[in-house]
Amino acid sequence: MANNNISIIIPAKNEAQYIARTLAQFHEYLERLDLEVIVSDANSTDATAEIVLGYAAESNQRIHLVQSAGKQNIAIGRNAGAAQAKGDILLHIDADVLIMEPEKFFEQIRLKFENPAVLAATVPLWIYPEKSGLADKLFHLFMNTVIRLSFLFRVFLAKGECQIVRRAAFECIGGYNEELVAGEDCNLFYRLGKTGRIAYLHRLSVHHSPRRFREYGYLKVSMIYLREGLWLLFRKKSYIKEWTVVR
Repeated sequence: MANNNISIIIPAKNEAQYIARTLAQFHEYLERLDLEVIVSDANSTDATAEIVLGYAAESNQRIHLVQSAGKQNIAIGRNAGAAQAKGDILLHIDADVLIMEPEKFFEQIRLKFENPAVLAATVPLWIYPEKSGLADKLFHLFMNTVIRLSFLFRVFLAKGECQIVRRAAFECIGGYNEELVAGEDCNLFYRLGKTGRIAYLHRLSVHHSPRRFREYGYLKVSMIYLREGLWLLFRKKSYIKEWTVVR
């Protein structure tokens, strides 16, 4: 039976503002919970790489920096990180994601993946508690409800902020579709759902920054998500040619 050791994969592009806090949250759990963290850097021009290397030097070889030449999108970055992973379970998160109650979180993941039929899982997503207002709570409640309902219809609208995937299944379907600029997260779970079970762990959660919502507002972001979802559903490709970075 697999040990269910976990590799945390974080794509990054100019994430100096967030990456230190994201890496710091795993410090006390790396050895104890048998974790590794791989930051897949897409040619950052800020201090992202230097910050990651600083944490890597103190991690007893459990934090790694992966850098790939050439133009990248997030799917390419996620795949590049996964290619270097050693874990049986791949936890894909974004560079601004924080996990509440990490010990409980990783324990529950391991318990869920003891069932060999489970190929992937996700959890509800919320805004950082200290930055979360009423609009943030209401939008994310609605979004989490839609995602959970999508599992009933086997559409799997999972967000890339937290995608937990059995490594063997991930490799079997070829990982994320690198042709997709957006929607690579939902596309991955949709393809995985055709081959096995995907779980929604509603008792767990992760939190992320509100930066995109503060920049564009919830209505515009919702329209972008809807447009990309419909384009992917009917045209099998992304509408946008390049994802707009918000820092």
